[in-house]
Order: sequence, then C-alpha cells, then structure tokens
Amino acid sequence: MPEAPPIPPPPAAPRPKRGGRVTDRILPPEMRHRVVQEPFLTRVVGPKLEKLAETPGAFASIFRIDDIRVRLLRAGFPMGLRAQTFLILKVAGVLLGAFFFMLYLPILNEVVFWPQFGFAIPLTFLPLVGVLGAFYGFRVPDIWLSTKIRARQKAIQLALPDMIDLISISVEAGLGLMSAIQRISERFNNELSEEFLRTLQEVRLGRTQTDALRDMVKRVDVPDLTTLLTAIVQAELLGLAVANVLQVQSERLRERRSQRAREAAQKAPIKMTFPLVLFIFPALGVVIMGPALIRIMFQQSTF
Repeated sequence: MPEAPPIPPPPAAPRPKRGGRVTDRILPPEMRHRVVQEPFLTRVVGPKLEKLAETPGAFASIFRIDDIRVRLLRAGFPMGLRAQTFLILKVAGVLLGAFFFMLYLPILNEVVFWPQFGFAIPLTFLPLVGVLGAFYGFRVPDIWLSTKIRARQKAIQLALPDMIDLISISVEAGLGLMSAIQRISERFNNELSEEFLRTLQEVRLGRTQTDALRDMVKRVDVPDLTTLLTAIVQAELLGLAVANVLQVQSERLRERRSQRAREAAQKAPIKMTFPLVLFIFPALGVVIMGPALIRIMFQQSTF
C-alpha cells in the first residue's frame, strides 16, 4: 500500500517590515491611531520636560509642575491642555520671545530711534534684550492661563445663585441632594453644571459624598461656592436638614449678588473718568472751539 504524501507545514506568519514604526510592531491595531494622533512634541518632548520639572532643584522651582496641574484644573483644561503641553508652550515662549526681541532691536534702531530721536541702542545690549524677551515669553502662557481661571471663576460665581435656588426647591420637594444636583445640572450648560456633574461621577465611582464635595472646593476655588459646600458638608456630618441649609445659603447668595451689583454701580463713575478725559472732552473741545478758531483764522487772512 503506497504511503500518503507528507502534509506540508503551514506558512509562516509574515514578519514585520524592518524600518517600520515601532508602534506598528508592538501595539495592537486598535491602539495605534491613539499614539499616531498625538503630536511628536506631546509624545516625546512633553514627558521629558515633565520629568525634568518634577526633579528637585532649580528646574522644579522654575516650572512648578504641581502648580501648573492645579491651575489647569481650575481653568477647566482650556483647549484640552495638559501639563506636558503647557510646559512645551512655556519653553517655546522662551525661545520665540528671545528670538523676536533680538530680531526687532535693529529694526527699531533703523525705523524709530535713529530717525526720531537721533540715537540708536548699541547692539552690545542684544543679549540683554534677548533675556528680556525670554522672560516675557516665559510669562505669557501663565498670564493667559490666569485670565482663563478668572473668567471661569466669574462664570461659576454668576451661575451659582440661580442653580442653588433650583436645587433648594428640588430638595424641599422631596428629592435627595445628589438627585437634585444631577437633575438641575443636566438642565444647564455652564461651568458650574460641569463641576457638579464631575462631582456626581466621582460619587458613582466610589468616593464618599463629603470627599467629593471637598475636592470640588479645592478644584473651583470660588469663595461663595466654598462657603456653600462647607455648610452642606457640615450639615451632613451633624445630621442637620440640608433643605434648611440650602435655603439660608440661597438667600445669602442673592444678597451677595445684590451687593456686588451695587458696588459695580458705585465704581462706574470712577471707571468712566479715564474715557471721559481721553475721548469725550477732546471731542467736546473741538466742537466748541472749532468754529471760533476757524473764524479767527478767516479774520486774520482777510487782514
């Protein structure tokens, strides 16, 4: 009886191409696009800068990575910025600030200083100008982030009285505190509702209600909200009625809003002084004195 022919071995799996991306060889297909979508600076340079900023020494005191994380959190992570990306922006600001300041010094000498004042800044001051530009470029991202923080805190402060009124009414109607916060927050689309929904998410993930509210106080850093949440936490710990606490705090928030409106109205005349002196009074002077000056010039020309 003839022997059966041997079964050929299965074909070997194709080996990855040499020279291809490392992520194509070691990562599964569903994770490759996440890595490729991130820019090179965020994937490579950002972690190195963050590690350098976390090491004790001069770099840690300059970059203050923990402070950057807290400030980004209070600003609501504008434009999806992370601490790594913000460090890259600060380093880029140093380089660009020094470059443009040193670039514009000869131009200012040729266009402004020499034609208008008859002197020019010596080029020996070029390194000093570069240092000033680097310092300015280093501070620009911090100034921008501080502006975002103030704008967000102001928006939270403005939305707080109305939302607390509705939450207080919902609790008095029989809803629990977290249920009332969830129902009211889902009807709004502002910074305060986002913070409340984030706190609710933390509670669902296993955190206690007290810890989640305390974290919200640290995260937002708005005095009125701090007072409100502290009163709620104390009421929960002491077993007091949360509805009464919310009603008292709601009245206090409305009074604070009225006080701020009155203070803004009292400051308005002082703020109007500079525009009046700079813009309105010169225009009135031209309107009043213009015809008289034209008449005087006409009379002099006739003589």
